[in-house]
Amino acid sequence: FDPKVHGPAEPFYVIVEDTDQETIWHHEIFILKKKFAEDDHSISFTVPIADPLPPQYFIRVVSDRWLMAEATLPVSFRHLILPEKYPPHTELLDLQPLPVSALGKYASLYESSFTHFNPIQTQVFSTLFNSDDNSLIGAPTGSGKTICSEFAVLRMLTTNPTGRCVCIEPLPQLAEERYKDWKAKFAALGLTVELLCGETATDLKMLERGQLIVTTPQ
Repeated sequence: FDPKVHGPAEPFYVIVEDTDQETIWHHEIFILKKKFAEDDHSISFTVPIADPLPPQYFIRVVSDRWLMAEATLPVSFRHLILPEKYPPHTELLDLQPLPVSALGKYASLYESSFTHFNPIQTQVFSTLFNSDDNSLIGAPTGSGKTICSEFAVLRMLTTNPTGRCVCIEPLPQLAEERYKDWKAKFAALGLTVELLCGETATDLKMLERGQLIVTTPQ
């Protein structure tokens, strides 16, 4: 690496092409600086994989400053083992709104506020209230996710009255709001709600006596 010829750095184009070298799946510029010219370098990027799996992709590194300054590396997929595909996002079905009475003895928690659950709550109700399956619910703000989480709490009270639930809120003020809301809502059910404060000794006592623990990631 001669700074008189190459300057302080040399740019190279990194290009990923398909098997036929007709489609570019990825491209970026890599800057090789003089002081790191003798070091090994690594680049991380993501490219789509077609189905069926192609035999290989090609990685080309090209300089636009020098003639014949190009290298091509075939990357074989012959022994590549791909991870299992994640299931697609669940479509929101056009279901008949579920009445609050579906909660049975717990219906009184909501009857004074509304008579039917919204579409998202209706769709996830069976999974959260009638099963122990793991669930991930992603929905916009204001779509009723908190009530969805309450379905899981009520499921615990039904199947394991001495069990514990943990609610992790992103911010302390949200944790405080959730604690106050649930302490009032679940008092009639005898559910002990605790808000962790961050002090180890105090938090350990709260964990011992609380069934519904509200906290933050901090």
